[in-house]
Amino acid sequence: MSLEHYEVRETIVETRPVAGVRVQVPRGRVGQEFGRHLDQVYAAAREGAVLLDGQNIFIYRDATDEEFTVDFCVGATARFAAVGVVLPLETPRGVAAMTTHHGDYSGLGRAHAAILAWCRAHDRALAGPSWEVYGHWHADPAQLRTDVYYLLTVPGTEAGP
Repeated sequence: MSLEHYEVRETIVETRPVAGVRVQVPRGRVGQEFGRHLDQVYAAAREGAVLLDGQNIFIYRDATDEEFTVDFCVGATARFAAVGVVLPLETPRGVAAMTTHHGDYSGLGRAHAAILAWCRAHDRALAGPSWEVYGHWHADPAQLRTDVYYLLTVPGTEAGP
């Protein structure tokens, strides 16, 4: 799917409670790292410490050229206390640019690139984290859906020099 096939739009997002493990991940290694961290979240749920809705959410924070701070999360249906490395977290709140990626996860980079291109074309500045909300698993990659979000600054609220 080329960049022009992605429909990017601005939307208002509210926080959503999630249970997650926050880790530093080298760029290009998310696909190799997420499983063991999500396993910790699901283990906490099996122990009854947290109630989950089963939707995986990855929140990308504090990116450098070498690595990301990533929250590997699952939607939580109720508040809970931290269980070891499993933390009560929330998705970002505010104005975001978003698009939906349909297909194999290896193509998610194009969805991110489409949002960044849209931001440049519409003179919109990023305000912090980005995140991916994964649809339910399907063996057929064509059935996979991932919503990608980037938090935006609100025009007129940017800090001055």
